[in-house]
Amino acid sequence: MPRASTQNARPALRRLPTRASRIVQDVVSWVLPLLFRSQGLEISSSDASEALARAFAAQQSGACNLLIAFRHPSTRDPLVLADLFWNRVPRAAQQHHLQLARPIQLRFLYDRGIPIWAGPVIGWLLQRSGGIAIHRGRLDRPALAQARAALVQGRYPLVVAPEGATNNLSGEMAPLEPGVAQLAFWAAEDLEKAGDARQLEVLPVGIQYSWRKHNWGALDARLNALERHLGIPTAAAYQGNPETTRRERLIQIGMNLLKALEQLERLKPDPEKSFSERIGAYRLHGLAKAEAHFGLRAVGNLQERCRRIEQAAWDRIYRDGVDQLPPLERSLADWEAREADLQLTRMRLVEHFTSVSGHYISDRSDFDRFAEMLLLVEEAIGWIEDKPWKGQPSLGPQRVELRLGRALPVRPRLNGYLRNRRESMQLFMQDLEQALIEVMPDTAL
Repeated sequence: MPRASTQNARPALRRLPTRASRIVQDVVSWVLPLLFRSQGLEISSSDASEALARAFAAQQSGACNLLIAFRHPSTRDPLVLADLFWNRVPRAAQQHHLQLARPIQLRFLYDRGIPIWAGPVIGWLLQRSGGIAIHRGRLDRPALAQARAALVQGRYPLVVAPEGATNNLSGEMAPLEPGVAQLAFWAAEDLEKAGDARQLEVLPVGIQYSWRKHNWGALDARLNALERHLGIPTAAAYQGNPETTRRERLIQIGMNLLKALEQLERLKPDPEKSFSERIGAYRLHGLAKAEAHFGLRAVGNLQERCRRIEQAAWDRIYRDGVDQLPPLERSLADWEAREADLQLTRMRLVEHFTSVSGHYISDRSDFDRFAEMLLLVEEAIGWIEDKPWKGQPSLGPQRVELRLGRALPVRPRLNGYLRNRRESMQLFMQDLEQALIEVMPDTAL
């Protein structure tokens, strides 16, 4: 496992206020097309742009408040969505003679940890683009209150990722977190109490990445590099059609990677278990060790458990009054911070492997799925070896397609929510999940 990157306890994380700036937004919206052009990223959003232009026009006229829930397969999503909202939607409004009363501005929730790993410049940009920083592993009342107030006030649409984090797969969705439903019902309650007749709608946005050219030669070369690195047989040892051979090779690479992780965790491999079952056992074991270290209960789904571990680690790394501790206590705090960082790394590996499975490429063996799984494996090796894996040759430029799903009105559900909150939350999340599935590539028509 990588050594602890944190060597000392640090002062407590301060709250990052929202400091939206039109100047920063204008500069970012100008730079984004140049950035995408340099990366070769092609964006397709014509239908979504027009539909969102109509929704924003209705929102700005006071007809409704908007909560936008987007699929989150990639760390590029915020940039792609910023280009959609700030560049493409205004152009679509102009083309279809829709009146926008003012430039589009947004409020969006983002993980407070992003500025830690992405750097202070990214944190500065997030604040000035309308971001509301939230601690995902605990009940962050100030952030939730700010998001709730923004949604009720309605001047700015609120944007959230119901999956909570990226899973790096365009064709498979992670379990949704209930926060989006809770925010929607809270806002509907507040509107009702205030006698405000505006509708409240949740708009699902689908995001699908794919490669513009299916460069199987580059993919095979990177499979060869992984096989050499792991010391396993290369393509010559396999027989059959290329599709089956690639799937077998990628699963074999994943199996060798899993063996290394099982050895690290002192897990005895069970030859009777399938690849997916062994990955599942590794995940549960890794989470249980981290939870035992922090004294946490193993409750909730995998994502919820990861968030609590993350927060427990942060509580030991970022501490109030750490600079005022006497020397011995400060040394113990540093020791505890290093141990917490190692457990955080263990959790990150487990979280990364939530997306690694054999079925993703077995269910549908196309280039995009092979490439996404290949990148996941390369990134996992980089995590274990504590250095980025430089995959060569390039798989080529990508495209991203944005789709807008059917709107989910919230206020008609309010009476049911007031009678039975738990059931109404579950039903709403089921409907939102289905709406997001409908705009995913395997199901969209």
